[in-house]
Amino acid sequence: MINVYDIILNLLDSDRIYEPFEWSSEDNIEHIKKIPMIRVSSKTLTDIINTTFTINNDLLEKIYKKTQIYDDKSTLLDYVCLFTDESKVVAVEFSKNGKSIYKSYLLLDEEEEILDISTDMKETIINYKVLDKNENNNYLTRSEEIKRKYVLKEIKNSYKNKKYEKINYLYEEIYNKKCENIDQKYNDLIKDIDKNYCIAHNKIYNILRLINKKKTTSN
Repeated sequence: MINVYDIILNLLDSDRIYEPFEWSSEDNIEHIKKIPMIRVSSKTLTDIINTTFTINNDLLEKIYKKTQIYDDKSTLLDYVCLFTDESKVVAVEFSKNGKSIYKSYLLLDEEEEILDISTDMKETIINYKVLDKNENNNYLTRSEEIKRKYVLKEIKNSYKNKKYEKINYLYEEIYNKKCENIDQKYNDLIKDIDKNYCIAHNKIYNILRLINKKKTTSN
């Protein structure tokens, strides 16, 4: 384990780690003064990136308050470190119980510099346990993913509150056909949008936003 200095992180609570070009000005972007880095195998890094996992207490203790932020107080973060396999770098923040809660990629130029350093590092075997595989739509942009989640939430709330007219309308807009079974409509919409979200579904997002905007205006 070595220390890396002067990098930017965007630690987000998400089932997907966003590339720097998708970062938003509203994100909690941190300027890191110092952070420990551990070299692991490619298999381990793949799990780190694509799953929610836990690490053991030994590793937690090694990284405890070893990450420092550039601020007036030189704040120390409890459990944060970098992992690399010599081809990619990812930052992870853990809870006090060792569960991964936030992750971040690095700016490309900073990652390249760090990868050069990592070639001289010895690979470390870490003890970790995969809790859940992160189900995400890697082909979606961040904007599309936000829209997908918004649409799913609206449909689920409409079904829960028995506002079936919205579901009926959206179903006909997407599939251009009628169906009498509201449960089937709901299940078809959820399954299709959750697993196969595409640009065509942006039409639903725009419709829902327009409907909600009109409600807000009328109130």
